[in-house]
Amino acid sequence: MYGFRYHIMTLIAVFLALGLGLLLGGTLGEGVIVKEQVQLLEQLEERYTQTKADNVKLQKQNGELEKSQGRLEQVVGQVGGHYVKDRLAGKKVAVLQIEPSDLSGILTQLETAGARVTSTVSLTNALPLLEARHQPLLEVLGISSRDGKGMYSMLAEALVRELYLQNGGAVVTFLQGSNAMTASGELGVRPDQVIVVGGAGEANRQRVLTFDLPLLKALQKQAIDPTGVERSDVVHSGVSHYRALGVSTVDNIDQVTGLVALIDILGGVKGHFGIKKTAEALLPKVSNAKEVTAQ
Repeated sequence: MYGFRYHIMTLIAVFLALGLGLLLGGTLGEGVIVKEQVQLLEQLEERYTQTKADNVKLQKQNGELEKSQGRLEQVVGQVGGHYVKDRLAGKKVAVLQIEPSDLSGILTQLETAGARVTSTVSLTNALPLLEARHQPLLEVLGISSRDGKGMYSMLAEALVRELYLQNGGAVVTFLQGSNAMTASGELGVRPDQVIVVGGAGEANRQRVLTFDLPLLKALQKQAIDPTGVERSDVVHSGVSHYRALGVSTVDNIDQVTGLVALIDILGGVKGHFGIKKTAEALLPKVSNAKEVTAQ
């Protein structure tokens, strides 16, 4: 089957040929021109018909894929609760949100898995403060504007320290007072793992490199295991960058399969799961399946 781009280029070529025929008409004679134009119009109609048929076929295939995905999500949703139940019993997990996303699915899944969510922190309003020359933040970090390029690493290390190793500090106080950060739960409690909710929209694409990566490195430096997750519909994925640091990822955390994969990762599985080209598989291989009986 010809690709859509091929048909578009063919149509453009036909129009150019038609225009050239009109331009040369004065030297070729009216009969020849009419014959050529008729042939070109027939080719144009044939290509249009073929393109239309291909589009209908593609729409049908997409519809079938969406139905299959929906059935898979339904099946995983039915058995997922039994599969993840109490798998993280006794584990302390923190959630750190950088990109806006509904956290209800993640928190519900963690509860089902028996994890203790030590804290939930949102930095989604912090983007205006993450400019290298933001003077008040530089002053809190104790650096000058000349050292602004190192702000992100220093900010990341201070955040990890004040959120997970000690109860608050100057940076957390400043961010909360600036409405750049909200937090719930217990700060200063060291978690076993941190779920970093990332990815980026069009306006904050650069943030993945300037802030997300230093934050992940700061967590790793303190031997706190991070897991990078993002929605399936984020404009710019951060998975390839997270992978470079050896961080396991889920790229469809807004879907049931992504939530199940997250629990597997928190349970010790390593890898990259989801539906994007950076994923290794939709779900990890089942290694600790439980027998499910009808109630």
